[in-house]
Amino acid sequence: MRYLRPLVILPLSFCAIANAVAQKTPDRPPIDLSPTTPENGPSKADPLSGSIVVGWGLPVGVFHRREDGGASIGVQGAYAFDRAAHLAIRLEGGFLAYGYVTRDIDVPSYDEYGNYQGTTNVSYALRQHQMYSFDAGPELTALSGTFRPYGFATAGLSYFLSKVNLRPPQYDGDDAVDRTVFSAGNFAWSTGAGLRIGTHEARSGLFDIGIRFRRNARAHYANDRSLSSVSGGPMVVTPFYGSANLITIYAGAWIGPRARR
Repeated sequence: MRYLRPLVILPLSFCAIANAVAQKTPDRPPIDLSPTTPENGPSKADPLSGSIVVGWGLPVGVFHRREDGGASIGVQGAYAFDRAAHLAIRLEGGFLAYGYVTRDIDVPSYDEYGNYQGTTNVSYALRQHQMYSFDAGPELTALSGTFRPYGFATAGLSYFLSKVNLRPPQYDGDDAVDRTVFSAGNFAWSTGAGLRIGTHEARSGLFDIGIRFRRNARAHYANDRSLSSVSGGPMVVTPFYGSANLITIYAGAWIGPRARR
């Protein structure tokens, strides 16, 4: 029997070692427990939208009898606060240039060493009148389809500013000397509607066209007919007071809120 004992112990030891090796913990667990982040998860910027537009302001009513209107540019940003992103708070700023009068004159031109090079024709602003606007209010928009209508109503401030030229350029490269002769602000409100056109997602950008009415009920403003001077004396400004309402037709580009997935 003592000769059979090693023959029994050796196979048993070999089985124990093989079993231990088979039960060794793997280098990596079968399930990855590390946290993961969705690639297209929601972001705080998803409800944001914005646009930039250019247009033409058309005075109406009394303002039409005193002014011809002019070019405009506007920027707008909005934040949607409902889950479907149809209703948003709209913040915007705009600029209208009206009554812009230019003049061309011939002025001497010199090189970098001060040598006379002849005359050059330059253009400068003789008079310029401007209106700046700052507004906020609700906007309701459609986010699907090729034609996506929207409407808005805002309230804010209009700021009128008028400049006249005191000295034209004296030589090529010289700047004309302008002076602000009048400025004033007033409360205003506006309403408008438009279409955003495109077949793709709003976040990729759409074409934006629209029309808006701006009500300046109690505005102080100046234009060419409110500026005068006698025999080269100081400029006299007699601003108009009353309504300065206008309709603006515009077009531009809009980037909408990101669609929820």
